[in-house]
Amino acid sequence: MTFAVDTENILTRDVAETRSSLVSTTSYTLELALKEHAAEYQGRCIVEFDYRPGGNGQLKLDFITKEIHAITLNGKATEEYHKGDFAIYLDKNHLRAGRNMLEITYTSVFDKTGSGFHKFHDPEDGDEYMHTDFEPYDAHCLFPCFDQPDIKASYQLTVTGPSKWTYIHNTRPEHTRTDGDEVTIAFKRTAIFSTYLFALVVGPYTKWEDRYNEIPLGIYCRKSLAKYMDADNIFAITREAMGTLETYFDYPYPYGKYDQVFVPEFNFGAMENVGCVTFSEHYVFRNKKLYSEHLDRANTITHEMVHMWFGDLVTMKWWNDLWLNESFADYLSYFAMSRGTLFSDALEHMFVRKEWAYQQDQYSTTHPVASSARDTIEAFSNLDGISYSKGASALRQLQYFIGDEAFRAAIGKYFKRFAEKNTTLDDFLSIMSETSGTDIIVWSRQWLETTGVNTLLSRIDNGRLRIEQQGSAENDLIRQHALEFTGYRQVGDKLVEHETQKIIIDGKTAEAQLKPDTAFVILNTHDHDYVKVFYSPDDLAIARKSLQTIEDPFARRLLWGSLWQMVRDNAFSPTEFIQMGIDIDMNEKDLSILNSHIIAKIKAIVSVYLTDDNRTIWMPRLNAMARERLALPENSEEEQIIWFGLLHETALLPDELDYLHALITGTESIASLEIDQEKRWNIIARLMAFGHSEAEPLFSREKELDKSDLGQKKAFMVEASRPQSTAKETCWKAFTEQSSHSTDHLRYGMKGFQWRTQKDLLAPYVDRFFEALEKVYTERDVHYSGAFGHALFPQWNQTLGMLEKIEKFLAEKGDNGSELPALLRKLLIEQADDLKRILPILERQQGKERAYR
Repeated sequence: MTFAVDTENILTRDVAETRSSLVSTTSYTLELALKEHAAEYQGRCIVEFDYRPGGNGQLKLDFITKEIHAITLNGKATEEYHKGDFAIYLDKNHLRAGRNMLEITYTSVFDKTGSGFHKFHDPEDGDEYMHTDFEPYDAHCLFPCFDQPDIKASYQLTVTGPSKWTYIHNTRPEHTRTDGDEVTIAFKRTAIFSTYLFALVVGPYTKWEDRYNEIPLGIYCRKSLAKYMDADNIFAITREAMGTLETYFDYPYPYGKYDQVFVPEFNFGAMENVGCVTFSEHYVFRNKKLYSEHLDRANTITHEMVHMWFGDLVTMKWWNDLWLNESFADYLSYFAMSRGTLFSDALEHMFVRKEWAYQQDQYSTTHPVASSARDTIEAFSNLDGISYSKGASALRQLQYFIGDEAFRAAIGKYFKRFAEKNTTLDDFLSIMSETSGTDIIVWSRQWLETTGVNTLLSRIDNGRLRIEQQGSAENDLIRQHALEFTGYRQVGDKLVEHETQKIIIDGKTAEAQLKPDTAFVILNTHDHDYVKVFYSPDDLAIARKSLQTIEDPFARRLLWGSLWQMVRDNAFSPTEFIQMGIDIDMNEKDLSILNSHIIAKIKAIVSVYLTDDNRTIWMPRLNAMARERLALPENSEEEQIIWFGLLHETALLPDELDYLHALITGTESIASLEIDQEKRWNIIARLMAFGHSEAEPLFSREKELDKSDLGQKKAFMVEASRPQSTAKETCWKAFTEQSSHSTDHLRYGMKGFQWRTQKDLLAPYVDRFFEALEKVYTERDVHYSGAFGHALFPQWNQTLGMLEKIEKFLAEKGDNGSELPALLRKLLIEQADDLKRILPILERQQGKERAYR
């Protein structure tokens, strides 16, 4: 027969739906043989499945491999198949109605992209490490399978390899046989789950053990990082999270063990493989970190644990309902932490996370929380601020709207009804409506099936609070909002909390009676709603004078967050924000607010929202202020880390760069601050980029001191920072041509390539960037092409000419880039949207006004 063969490594929803109607009751038996220092591995996979005849005459089995040695179908060798680049196609005439067994032996090549079956060589000790990462569509890089979420299966894995390695899988070993330097481990057959949740991690890992009740807990990291692992802290977070979630969900942890493995060169923060969560090594803290960074790590740990229920036990049917995994994990991780003792202020930090959603939701590429996903590429593109943070915010709104008890009861019922099954939006809405007695379908249409963020404006008029709701620029949709507001009295220069009320906003306007003497109001107290809040000029005047007198840190955080959104929307001057931050920062005692909402935003403004003229004015002022703050003897170590970050990123003038040089050489020091390895590399990169005379000898010395893989990657970042055309050209070739380096290694070089002060040197790479884009996005994997597109886009070129260049490029590729790879089209449209936002802000600083489309 003639086989219809895919030309791209993509699975469409239509093909997946057809296949799931033909295939069911699937199981895999997998044998792998791994050798030390090998580029390849051997595999044997038995796929058993029930088949219901139908379709177009062929059955697709997803599989990427170097070579197939033999295929046996139902006990007989067969050649009635076709091997494409991304799949095996079976002739349906040779399949039985009912049970079938397919056996395939093969040789495959390890990946170096961070996904698939990735292999890493540790330069410090020569050891090798391997890990899998399959979301949304990479399980078929390891073994032949029906690689879609709704064809769930069980897996029985046997691995043979060097006995000095550790082998970690979704289940625990059942049998182990050692023969000299080689070991064979047969793991217990797994529970039923989707292919993308299969895990295998291999290498000479260091292990720590603990228990939660009867559940064995494991933590692993590679040997060269073991000295940095704070296992006791991570176990404490793990035990508290598991206890909280089991109680809240009214459903026990569904798997037999819980391992957490920190793997090298991971593309994401973490991945929720059943019973074997993999984490980026960025969460192995090699130096002192801020409280907010510890909280973020704890949130990632808790997020992945939520997935054991939302995602692993109950899985979305197709990727359009990705939010059934990610929105729940994103919200309930913060919520669960807030109910514990380790990070009880977690919901305040969720407000910082929500900025991701606001940004994504204001792009013209935004999508509903319950979105479409025509194929696995669109599914990958939906791993964004909408599926995660906006969905999380909508769930927080729903919980506040129907009450926690109804929300909690519905979740417990959801797990009991759909355990080991797949669900859709309708399943969620049905069970929430049934449990709460409220029609959640109406709520869903407003929040889960639409796009855009509303803005609320308020004013006090004759003792009443008057609120105006505005729709988004894209669709002008008005929603129903359930939120709190807090009113304050003015007592001298202080704002004193006076009242808190709940209000339902159901239309363009709403009103509430205030207590006498209420002079200032903060909307959305405690952040139950997904909405932007803007302030009038009169309210801004009060905030400038009295913001720091508000006792509730969450309220101060909300107010700073609103000011930042106003800057982004050109409703509040970026230089006024900086000045307000300078005036207030000494009085802000909550360091996470100081860092996340003042200093981080000031650095962002300096980087993005200032003209070059204003940048040269404000950077020295900020650098001098940071140096003054660093000299205060009463500062804690955490404060010093925050102020050093500002000092480093605003160093521009020769004496400022000389001070950084003095810090790294030890001729100057800062109390309570260690210039650790990370800071040393970042200082050297900045000195190199600015052409400091001592940069080269510092660079040579640091390369000798730091032989780690991270040291090599940071060295590449410094190489890329060199203000020399030959260095830029060498790096550019590494980025655009096939390289022996991993995606992660090249990503560090991309981070160092572009510096605003090197505009003349970088000018030729504007055209070359656009010339390379299609080839990169067509020929390279999604992780590499995404890194290339985001890191090497000429962010420094904030001009109308750049906007026009993007729009011309898109116009030449079909209707607004319709002929381009989907991820590339999305990137360019969002970069154009960013420029349409930035350019009016820059021109306003120059006293110009221009209308943008």
